[in-house]
Amino acid sequence: MPKPNLKREKARKKSERAKLAMRFRDAVWSRDVGTCRQCGIRCWAISEAGFLSDTGHVHHLRGRNVAPEDRYNPDAAVLLCAECHRAVHDGKLKLTCV
Repeated sequence: MPKPNLKREKARKKSERAKLAMRFRDAVWSRDVGTCRQCGIRCWAISEAGFLSDTGHVHHLRGRNVAPEDRYNPDAAVLLCAECHRAVHDGKLKLTCV
């Protein structure tokens, strides 16, 4: 029986997690229509060079370490602008959008 290729298995799992994370992030952005759920501002902008840049952050309502089962659950997260996201993590803002 051949030995399992641990590097290949590790790379496959990493790729699966990346796909789950991208689907999760896209689902939250789509559901919240690219708008901060706390203050209502648009979380994307077109730069002077014409590139679309996002300034939004997908925020887990319960920490990923507290609720690992909700890591990729869009219903357990909200889209926040950078300012609201920073304020939540600094303890200066309590989310009212939930």
